[in-house]
Amino acid sequence: PKSRQPRHRFMSAYEQRVETPPDRNYQYLLVACDPYETVAFKIPNEPINRGEGKFVTNWDTTGKVFTLTLHFLEGQSASQEQ
Repeated sequence: PKSRQPRHRFMSAYEQRVETPPDRNYQYLLVACDPYETVAFKIPNEPINRGEGKFVTNWDTTGKVFTLTLHFLEGQSASQEQ
């Protein structure tokens, strides 16, 4: 159907079951869209800047291209917060 659109989500190292033991220094960015398999990107476990223009997704329905742009918050790390 034409309504299929890629989705994304972030997953902590503790949710995944591929790498053991989990490394808290990383998180995973998952991108999924039927009928394709889900793809995961291992990224630093740093806070994501969700400010305007800093976290953007776009689904080009004509070209069938999904774009996700993200920025990490500067000067903050997940390890410093804990």
